[in-house]
Amino acid sequence: MIEPLQDAPEERLVTVVWREDRPVEGVYLLANRITDKHRARRGMMRRLDGTDVWYVSLRLPVGLRCGYRIHPFGPDDPHLTPDGPRAGSSRGLPDDRMDPLNRQADGPFGSLIELDGAPSLTEWLAPASPAGRTDAFDFPAADGTTYRVRRFVPDGDFTGSGAGLGLLVVFDAEQWFDRYGIAGAVTAAVADGRIPPMAVIGVEAGADPAARMRQLGASPPFIDMLAGELLPTVTRELPRWAGPRRTVLCGQSLGGLTALATALRRPAAFGTVLAHSASTWWRPGMTGRPQAAADGSDTWLYEQASAAQVGDVRIRVDVGSNEGTMVDDLRRLHALMTARGFDVSLNVYTGGHDHSCWAAALIDGLADTFAGERAPAV
Repeated sequence: MIEPLQDAPEERLVTVVWREDRPVEGVYLLANRITDKHRARRGMMRRLDGTDVWYVSLRLPVGLRCGYRIHPFGPDDPHLTPDGPRAGSSRGLPDDRMDPLNRQADGPFGSLIELDGAPSLTEWLAPASPAGRTDAFDFPAADGTTYRVRRFVPDGDFTGSGAGLGLLVVFDAEQWFDRYGIAGAVTAAVADGRIPPMAVIGVEAGADPAARMRQLGASPPFIDMLAGELLPTVTRELPRWAGPRRTVLCGQSLGGLTALATALRRPAAFGTVLAHSASTWWRPGMTGRPQAAADGSDTWLYEQASAAQVGDVRIRVDVGSNEGTMVDDLRRLHALMTARGFDVSLNVYTGGHDHSCWAAALIDGLADTFAGERAPAV
């Protein structure tokens, strides 16, 4: 339930309710960067006296979008403490549920809190049927590593198109292609005239966190493979590829870090780089995220941007207002890169470290990149 607040027109009172279907000792609402981590106590629901209904009410800012899940705790559940979920367990609870009454629960992003002013997710929630070729293949790199690659190439004869076929390159391809339906979302955005025709290439990262960190930890060999081997190979097979200026690289979290590192290391490979919630905490040699935030010293990304040559690549950085020190890190990085002459912009959306926010930023970033270029009839 969403209600206005008389004393705060820039906020809404959001109430989530759940009806118990078995005996429980407590119920926890996990809302991305609202009630997780050190804020977990905010998400503990209360029982409505004399009923089997539990609820929690939160004051939240307009423009917010975030995913949420509901966790009921049974009797003697070891994950429940008097202060809420046991520290460090809020994302590993055994009884993990979507909100069955949420209108988006069956969609690609699950249960969502969406307040007025949140960026549009229309292309993702009502995707078009992707007309074209969607396939996957193994790409053998020169160093002996094999990468699993996804590909979507839309139908059409682009040889007569003045601009040719654009290209979007993404990381974590198994997520974007299988779970979120990026081919359908891009097809819908083209049909709506928000972006010109685009193919999509994605590199899988896999489910193993350590392997993902090795690949997307701003790895120079991976970046060089992407720009110098994979990109030339796939673009040779595209129908009238529009060239590097109309090729966009997009990444999230560690992928956002690697997208920015690519813009600094190989700026000629891509015309635009979209970096969402880039992992500013990362430094070479790390095998996991540190428990404590940095002490205010320069991030590795800041150091790289201080020394890198300014290239002819457009960079858009998106980060959620609820992402803590990452917001300050990226504000400093943006200020430095602007002062040095990079073509860089920063957008702080109302939200957190959330695929539903990144999906909206992805289409918005493409639309911003190709503003004024309506999709030609094919």
